[in-house]
Amino acid sequence: MPLTDKYFCLSRRIRHQGREQGNALFLVLIAIVILAALTYAISQSSQQQSGVLPQQTSANEINQLITYASALGGALQQMAMNGENASALYNNLSLLQPGQATFETPPSNLKIYHPLGGGITYQSQSSPATTAVATNYNINPNAIITGVGCSSGAGCIVTTAPNTGHIVFGATISSVSYCEQINHILNGTPLTTVPPVMTTADFTTLFTTTTAVTIGADCTPSCANIPRLCVSNTGATAWGFYADLFPPQYSNTQ
Repeated sequence: MPLTDKYFCLSRRIRHQGREQGNALFLVLIAIVILAALTYAISQSSQQQSGVLPQQTSANEINQLITYASALGGALQQMAMNGENASALYNNLSLLQPGQATFETPPSNLKIYHPLGGGITYQSQSSPATTAVATNYNINPNAIITGVGCSSGAGCIVTTAPNTGHIVFGATISSVSYCEQINHILNGTPLTTVPPVMTTADFTTLFTTTTAVTIGADCTPSCANIPRLCVSNTGATAWGFYADLFPPQYSNTQ
């Protein structure tokens, strides 16, 4: 083959290889761009989901809290319908929990957590997480919510501290925003409405003890006549939800 032809073939081969290399480089660049776009899309989706999931979880916990309080009240009503005297429930309701001493010792008809009593499963908070919306579940049989239930008349069990109470459920709420959400659901108040402020002394008594306490004028604005509400203590450093489970009613012996 003439020397000129050899150079020509070599030159064409080089140009062909150059085009192949250029095409390969172009495809690699496209792949990098596509991979970057997919990575960004996945990252954005994860961020959106991470923001939505906590909101859904907290909403579920709030609904669970409200439902549990309603179930406790329903259990007390059922116990009364099954023949338990209302006075006995007010004065002798047992809060023994499964596993505690004498929980299985008869009689069990006045034990709210026993299958032969109220039949309610014991719970202590709205979720097992350390960031639960509601914790420290408590029932105060000696608390009174002013203006809720009957207060006079034939057959009405008048509740005057410290003899008898309304049987009030309470729970510590972890933030003011959750407290506002609870009040919005229960009472229709705007989400930005600041929860009523309860004196710290009564707040502590209601939510952490079974000691007699009368709730009403000790709140600003007043908690009177409101059977379920979320409030803060003085200084708004703690929040609590209460629910009047068994307001004073007419005795079933009348």
